[in-house]
Parts: sequence; C-alpha cells; structure tokens
Amino acid sequence: MQKKRRQVIRKGNVVVFPGTLERLHRQGRQAMERDLHEEAVRNFESVLEINPEDYTVFDGLAISLYEMKEYERAKEFTLLAMQNQAGDYIELLELYLSISIQLQQYAEVELTIQGLLEKEIIPEYSLQKFQYLRELNSRLSDRYEEPSIEEPSITSEQFHQMGSMEQQEFLLSLQHQKLQPHIPLLVEVIEAEESLPVVKTYALMLLQQTGYQESLAVRKYHFETEANPSRLVSPEEDQFIGEVQFLAKAQFEKDPTASELVVNLILKYSVLLFPFHWGPYTTEEVAGAYVAYTKQLLYGKQTEESSLLTFIRSVDEEMES
Repeated sequence: MQKKRRQVIRKGNVVVFPGTLERLHRQGRQAMERDLHEEAVRNFESVLEINPEDYTVFDGLAISLYEMKEYERAKEFTLLAMQNQAGDYIELLELYLSISIQLQQYAEVELTIQGLLEKEIIPEYSLQKFQYLRELNSRLSDRYEEPSIEEPSITSEQFHQMGSMEQQEFLLSLQHQKLQPHIPLLVEVIEAEESLPVVKTYALMLLQQTGYQESLAVRKYHFETEANPSRLVSPEEDQFIGEVQFLAKAQFEKDPTASELVVNLILKYSVLLFPFHWGPYTTEEVAGAYVAYTKQLLYGKQTEESSLLTFIRSVDEEMES
C-alpha cells in the first residue's frame, strides 16, 4: 500500500515545502504571545505571500499592527478579520473601535457604538467595555475637536521667525493639543537644514505621538538617516543608551554627585541627537568617554583627547549655550 503523499504548494516558481504554512502560523502566534509583534507580522505576512486567501492570520496581523502603532493597517486587517469571521467578533469590534479612537475618528466611533447598542449586538458581559470606550471617545472628542484648534495656530513662516527657545516652547505646548493640523509644519521642521537639533527632536517626538508612518530625512551634525517616526524608540526606552548609562554610573559608585552628572549628560546628549547614538562606537567606548568628561568637569582631571570626547564636549556646550 502506497503512503499518501502530502500536497506540495508552488508559489510561482518557488516550492513551498509541506509544513511551511503551519510553521509560520505557529511562529506568528508564539511571537505575539511574547510581545514580539514585528516578528509576528513578518510570519503572518509570509503566510499571505504563500496563500493570499488565508484569512486566519487577519486577526493576528490586526493585533500586532495595533501594538506597533501602525493604526491604518491594523484597522484594515481588523475589518478583514470581521468580514471573514477570523477571530472573536466582539473582541475584534473592540479592537476596531480602539484603533478608530487612536486615529481620532471620534464621530465614527460614536455612530458605531450607538448602532451596536440599538441593534443589541453587544452581549451583556461586554457592555461595560463598550460603554467605557464610548465615554473615552467622548472625552477625547471634547478635548481635541475644538474648532479653535482645527487649523494650525501659526504658519511655517511665523515659526521660523521665532527664536530657538520660542520654537521649543511652542512645540512643547502642542503635546496636549490635536496634532493633525500641525503635521505638515512638524515634517518641514524635521527636514529643514536650518532647524536646530533640539527643535528637530521635539518635532520628531510629536510625530511619534501621532503614529506618523512616512519616512523622513533626518540630519543632525554629521549623522543622516531615513526615519519612520512611529517606529522610533524614545531615549528613555533605548537599550543602547540605558547600557551606556549603566556602565558609566558603575564607575562612580562611591561618588553620588558624579554618578548623577554622568547619567544626566548621557540623557541630555541622547535627547539632542535623537534618533542617533554616538556613531560607530560601542557602549563601553561611549561610557568611558563620558566618565573621562565627567572627571574633567568635576575635578579638572585631564585625559587623552579623542574625537569622541571632543564631539561629546561640543554637543554638551551647545546645549548650555
């Protein structure tokens, strides 16, 4: 009796070996459980490359994209999941509304919840969750949909006529306002050659707050990159910066003043240069340079000058000017 042969799937000229789809499904779900959402998305997208009609990954893609703050794509896959009954429908509805709130689509959220309640679609055990979403949506709508902030409060020309401190204060004032009208200005500030590094930092962080996903050309000092604001890691959460602070602080265990100063110097630099680090240097090299610089500042202790130490000093002095 012959063994039953497993079906071999072809994708164009590429042979997809038996078990590939199952492995990608499994790895995607496992990555989600570990909060490795970028890895989960890669696996689920690989499934769709092989079989574009595999709707069972739509809910996973929606959840992981939401966690990655890619709200537009997350909403698209949430709708696809609901249409194809891929996942728990009520949980997907809740996700859909949460995404819409993030996208500041407050009117749509209110109309959707109102319709669900009128049609009695929401089960009793979920009513409290949906009521919470409705109240949250109402509060945010009242806060951000004020007629007075629907248009940018200043023009690009007015912004560039401000002094450095005025520009920083203005950008900081936007943190609790509706940012959508200001996105064109923020993009311009980031890509403008004449914008100061710290001003670009504030503009980048505001765009990160909106979930802005377009790549931007960011230039600071001799560093240059294409950056997607929604995927940037803030200095407080950056592992490289945290490692540098840990190593430098360890050199001043018996000197609280120096310990506090070196941590603040590193953080100050990381904010000014965001999203860049210190170029090709390792965490040990950077920490060593900051230890030497801190000893110079506090005790006047001289050390052999290096290009890294010179750059660190120039950045610190610029922040003080």
